Amino acid sequence: MSSSAMNGVDWVGPLKQEGELLALVFGASGLLGYALGPALRMRGVRVTAPRSAEVDITDFGAVAATIDEDRPHLVINLAAESGVDRCEVDPDRAFRVNALGPHNLALACAAADIPLLHVSTDYVFDGRQTRPYRESDPTGTPPNTYGQAKLLGEVLVRRHARRHYIVRVAALYGAGRQDVVDWLIEGADPKAPLPLIVDCALSPTWTVEVAEQIVAILETPYYGTYHATGDGTCSWYDVARVVLENQGGDPDGIRGVKGADLGRPARRPTYSVLENHHLRLRGIDRMGPWRPALERYLATRKG
Repeated sequence: MSSSAMNGVDWVGPLKQEGELLALVFGASGLLGYALGPALRMRGVRVTAPRSAEVDITDFGAVAATIDEDRPHLVINLAAESGVDRCEVDPDRAFRVNALGPHNLALACAAADIPLLHVSTDYVFDGRQTRPYRESDPTGTPPNTYGQAKLLGEVLVRRHARRHYIVRVAALYGAGRQDVVDWLIEGADPKAPLPLIVDCALSPTWTVEVAEQIVAILETPYYGTYHATGDGTCSWYDVARVVLENQGGDPDGIRGVKGADLGRPARRPTYSVLENHHLRLRGIDRMGPWRPALERYLATRKG
C-alpha cells in the first residue's frame, strides 16, 4: 500500500504535495479572497481566480469544464450571497448561490478526485446556545434564509465531496474592499448616531488571520469541519467602541440598540460565538483573541 494512502484516506495535505501547486479559487474578489490569495502565493501556490461573470458556480457545466481545463490540485470556494437581508428578500438566489453552488463544486471535485475547501458561516446555528458552539454541536434551524442556505451547502459538500474541508468563519473585517470598519469610521456622527446592536453575541474575525489559518489547515490531511474565528465574545457595539477609540472617532457617533428594534428583513441569531475546538485539538489553531487582532488591523490602517 502506498505510504500516502491508507483505507482510502490521503495522508498528505493538499499543500504538502510535491511540485508546483495550483489552487482554483471561486469568490476571490471578496473580503476573504483579498487576504487568501497572497497567503497562498507566499506558500508557493499558483492561484487561478475566475470572476463570477466568467464562471458561475450555479452552472454545473461551467464549473466542471473549468476544473477539467485548469486541472487544479485543490478548489477553494469563497463565493457566497452574503447579504443576509438580501437573502431574506430573494431566497431563491440565496439557495442557488449558497447551496446549489457548493453542491456543483462538490460533485465536480469528486469526479476529478481533488480536495474542496468550502467556507461557511456562524449563521448555520440557531443562536439558542449560551456557550461557544463547537463543530460537533447540532446546528438546529438557523433563524434566517442565509443561514439555512449555507447549512444546506455544508450538507451537500459533506455528502458528495470525499476530500473536503468546511471552514466556518464569522463577522469578517479586513482590507481590500469596504468593510464594517470603513462603515463605522465614515458613518459615526453625533448628530445622527449609527445604531449598533448590543444584544447579539459574536466573534469578530480578521481576514488575514483566517487566510493564514486556512493555509495551515490545507497543509494537513485532516479533512472535516473547522471553526476559525477570533477568540472571545462581544457585540457589534463593542467592536464599534474599539474602532472609534483607536481611530480617534467620537463615541457619541454610535448608539446601542436591540436587534429587533432595527426592523430588518432577516432575524439574526442572538448568539453565534464559535469555539475553534477542532483546530485546538489538532494543534493547528492560529486564531488569536478578537480585540488584539482588531487593534493590529487598525494599526495597519494608520500606516
